[in-house]
Amino acid sequence: MKQKIQNDLKAAMKSGDKLRMMALRSVLSEMSRLEKDVRRDPNDAEILQIIKRERAKREESLEFARKAKRDDLIEQNETEAKILESYLPATVLVDDVRAEIQVAIAAGANQMGPLMKALRDKFGASLDGKVASELAKEALSKK
Repeated sequence: MKQKIQNDLKAAMKSGDKLRMMALRSVLSEMSRLEKDVRRDPNDAEILQIIKRERAKREESLEFARKAKRDDLIEQNETEAKILESYLPATVLVDDVRAEIQVAIAAGANQMGPLMKALRDKFGASLDGKVASELAKEALSKK
């Protein structure tokens, strides 16, 4: 995955796609920071987490840009978020998450921690943690 991102960065540099270059450089920068910390190449799961964090940063910046009515920053952050989104696996449907929550609760997961672990084990990187957390809280409060 790292090689694909590096190749895409080279292609973006050749084509002059500045927004794609900025988005990919931020991901590669975070990857090299992780490499220095753990003294090994990051695996695909770690790279996906980095991409998710970078996308979340763009979404947070997007909120501030909307409040400030900065159309230039809104467009930039939306575009970069879409670029980063293209590297992530498709997210799980909400109905699938709800069904798995019911299965986990039936199996004895009656607290947030074990429930979220069961969801992460089942869906991996395609799970949107924010949505899953909200659905889990809702299901546990009904119990």
